[in-house]
Amino acid sequence: MKKFVFLAHGEIEQTPEFQQAHMKWWAAMESHVVDSGNPLFNGKDVAKGGSVSDIDGSSAALGYSIIQAESMEDAIALLEHSPMDMWVYEAMPM
Repeated sequence: MKKFVFLAHGEIEQTPEFQQAHMKWWAAMESHVVDSGNPLFNGKDVAKGGSVSDIDGSSAALGYSIIQAESMEDAIALLEHSPMDMWVYEAMPM
């Protein structure tokens, strides 16, 4: 099994409908979860030269989860009913 990082981004409306959709989606894919993750906030962009700036809210990651799947295609399939926009990255073993 490979590991993948799901990064939620975009707009999330904290409505009862969103909460219900999120819980239903999470229950359907929970067996693949390695680390349920956390919400992310107060992001900073630190350049290699040391300069620090705030991350623009429209492009910020909102939270992460780490899951297991056989392939990128399988990881993407787990997002079929996600109520959030996600970036997906394969975590390469070191």
